[in-house]
Amino acid sequence: MIYKEVKEKIFDQYIKKASQSELIPAERSLSEQFQVSRPTIRKALTSLEQDGLITKNYGRGYVINQKSTTTDKYIDHELSTFIGFYEDAEHQQKPTSSKVLQQSVEYADEDVAKKLNLQKGDPIFVLSRVRYIKEKPMCIATSYIPLKFDNELVKEDFIKKSLFTVLKENGLQLSKAKRTIEVVKVTSLDHLYLDISKNEPILKFTSIGYTSKNIPFEYEVSRYPAYKVKFESTVC
Repeated sequence: MIYKEVKEKIFDQYIKKASQSELIPAERSLSEQFQVSRPTIRKALTSLEQDGLITKNYGRGYVINQKSTTTDKYIDHELSTFIGFYEDAEHQQKPTSSKVLQQSVEYADEDVAKKLNLQKGDPIFVLSRVRYIKEKPMCIATSYIPLKFDNELVKEDFIKKSLFTVLKENGLQLSKAKRTIEVVKVTSLDHLYLDISKNEPILKFTSIGYTSKNIPFEYEVSRYPAYKVKFESTVC
């Protein structure tokens, strides 16, 4: 799994901030920078190329691809990468914003407690937001985090901040995740927030994030309008 960590670092340090058509540093340079073998660097670069983020240009190295300008469905990459909604949209140069529906401390119900290996009634932080792309509602994301990991989350401004980034800054970084996606019927007022009809299907995305010690620290449930989003994943 080391190559996935390197892949994320290359994305954060080079691709995310790059102008179009810039070059990725050479394998040897990256190997020295991240203190890993060249085969690991090569595997990370191959995975980024398969994601469509870079292209191998023989004689020059890996070139960062021009950002997508498509106006089709929004493409989400959370099935195959450890990046959040904000970071994913930012890379695609799609302006994003959020509306906070709930930001509070609650007691875990039986279902959430089971997902996070807690006792029913244990305190948890709950954050629910509508996520927008170009001012159009793209998903409703709800995260549940045991309060024992960070009791200051309730004070953060998640209209402007990324939960993924805040958690990472506080030392809670994904080591692995169990994720599912399924098509479900609208069973609440989701259609009002997502600006769809009551009869349109919803893509329900769930994720349980684990620390390097295999401890679950976030349970996320996101609902997307099925006709406006597609998930893209690369299998290596």
